[in-house]
Order: sequence, then C-alpha cells, then structure tokens
Amino acid sequence: MSAYFDPSTWHEMGLLDFRMVLALAVVALGGVLRGFTGFGAALVIVPVLSIIFTPREGVPMHTIMELPGVLQLLPTAVRHADRPTVVPMILALVVAIPLGVLALVTINPDIMRVVISVMVLLMVCLLATNWRYTGPTRLPVSLGAGTAGGLIHGSTGVGGPAIVAVLMARDDVTDTTRANIIAMMGALIVIGLPIMWAYGLLTPRVLIVGIVSAPIYFASIYVGSRFYHAYGQRMHRRVSLTMLALIAAATLVAAILK
Repeated sequence: MSAYFDPSTWHEMGLLDFRMVLALAVVALGGVLRGFTGFGAALVIVPVLSIIFTPREGVPMHTIMELPGVLQLLPTAVRHADRPTVVPMILALVVAIPLGVLALVTINPDIMRVVISVMVLLMVCLLATNWRYTGPTRLPVSLGAGTAGGLIHGSTGVGGPAIVAVLMARDDVTDTTRANIIAMMGALIVIGLPIMWAYGLLTPRVLIVGIVSAPIYFASIYVGSRFYHAYGQRMHRRVSLTMLALIAAATLVAAILK
C-alpha cells in the first residue's frame, strides 16, 4: 500500500499533472457548496471527475471521499430514523445499486459521461422546482424510491435527490426526516462501495484520489458552512442551483465534444 504513495507511482498513474490539481479544486468547490447549501456536492464533483478521468473512476472517487462523514453520522441517524420507511428503501438499494454499477462498467465511457451530465441536469431541475412526492408513503413507494435512487447512484453517483424528494414529503418531525435522509445517504455509500470493489472499480488511482481528496472535501464543507452563516441565508438556494446548472451544462458540452 505504501507504494501507492510513492511519487513515481503517482507519475505513472498520471496524478502529478494538471488533472490532479483540477480534480482537487473541483472537490473543494463541491465541499464549499455542500457546506453552503447542505446538498449538491455529488452534482458538482461526479460529472467533472468523470470528464477529468473516466465515469468508472469518478463515481467511486466521490463515494470514497464521502465515507468518513458517513461513518461519523450514520450511527446516530440509524437510532432516530423511521425503520418502516428506510428499511424497505435499503433493501431496494441492495438490489438496485449492483444493476446501476453494471451499467456503469458496461456502457461506453463517452456515453456514460453524457448520461451523468444529463442526470445531473435532471436532478438540478428536481431541486429547483422543489418537487415533493405528495401521495402516501406506503411500501411500494419506499421500494420504488429506493430502486430509483439505487439505479441512479450505481450508474451515475447522483441518486440522492430522488430519495430525498420522497423522504421530505413525509409528515415527520424534522429530526426524523433528517435522520431518514442521513441513513439513506449513508446506505448509498456503505452498500455501494463493496459492490464497486466487486466490479473492480476501486483501482489504485481511484483509492489515491479518493483518500487524498477526503480531507480537502471536509475542510471545504466547513468553509462553506461558515460562509453561509456569515452571508448566505437569503441567497444560498438561488446561487447554488444556478451554479449546479452551469456546471452540469458545461460538463454536458464537454462530454459531447470529448
């Protein structure tokens, strides 16, 4: 493992050039946005990393950098989450994420770059319209939301908004809603990583970029949260959605031209 952090190894992997600098800058931007708004990091990081490297690397790179925060928040969230709601969703993830990852590894990378960028634009539109599922959250709805989120996450890394839209529609107290969301976002990461490993996606380059990016990511989240408390209470949603839309459009153009 120590050989992976030898400069010559990094040079052979192409991690000592402008691509690594750009990747870390994008991670920092995604972290600031996450701290500023509470969402959106994957919608920035995954499509850009998929352009810099490949979709098969960009999706697991982001998953790895999310893992430390998930492990910190998940135990408390599990205790406060509404289990009849989240357990069916988690079971659906177990089935759906492998199918999504299968699409990620089998579809041509150039096509997947376009798919990821289009999916990010759709998720931004979902957030911008503030859509919420308004029907009863019975078992089929929970299974459907988990399946949709798992397929999108496994294939593009941005399945969170599809699940959050359903969880936020429930008539729960704020603490329960927050715990449900954290539990499901954690489940996406915890379930997704072993599946990505089984498909051979956790390559040395993926591990290095993910591990090196993690502290930058979380430091940037702190910076974004401080900026929000100082300046951003009134404008944060509009600014964030505009930024996400611009980044998604730019990556879509880059993916088509690549």
